Amino acid sequence: MKINLKNSLAILEVNTNGAYIDNFEVKDVPIFFPRVMVKIGDILKVRGGMHVCAPNFGIDDRLNTLPSHGFGRDLLWEVVEQKEDFIKLTLDGIGVYENVKFILSYQLKGPSLFLKLNIENNSDEEKLIAPGFHPYFYADHNAVMIDGESIKKDELPNSIYNDRKDQAFMANGNNIEIRGIENINQYVYWSDYKGDYICIEPTYSGNAFEDLTKDIYKLNPEDDFSIACEIKVKI
Repeated sequence: MKINLKNSLAILEVNTNGAYIDNFEVKDVPIFFPRVMVKIGDILKVRGGMHVCAPNFGIDDRLNTLPSHGFGRDLLWEVVEQKEDFIKLTLDGIGVYENVKFILSYQLKGPSLFLKLNIENNSDEEKLIAPGFHPYFYADHNAVMIDGESIKKDELPNSIYNDRKDQAFMANGNNIEIRGIENINQYVYWSDYKGDYICIEPTYSGNAFEDLTKDIYKLNPEDDFSIACEIKVKI
């Protein structure tokens, strides 16, 4: 099911299948590359929009049971609250994350999009988590500026990691700032050049499920964890 949110400046299209954001525009200007299917080799893959990476960002070499970027983007989420500019969705964990609840909210405020994921461990076992958000920003790759410098485009397919809470950049003439609110400590920059997009991804500890030297969050029983940020389009 697709649900449209809006305010006087921005519109957001949310798909309950995977809790994807299919489209995000500010003042009729596309900020996210719209969600499409792209053929890569013999396989069709989703590109564009934005999805949550939960419970893990990247490949799982810790438990060896989770799909890349987690199961959250593959399952149907339930809408539990909706307003004109706000939506809250929930998902019950599966497999080793049974009895773990994922609560995701999107809210428009002016030219900003607020993202928040809360993870509640209602089980009697510790759970490993390292979530993040995976937005595809419109970018023709001719002039993507991060920290005032052009990005090294040949490094993007292998991902670039940057430890920080906030991130400002410019792509397609859009001046954008991502502000970490809760538990944002590493950004991942990536593109496979299959479309006019660059992914600038706010995460908790990046690919900690793949890189065993990185810190991973251990969520205790009856405890919860939140990750949140603001994507602000400067107009």
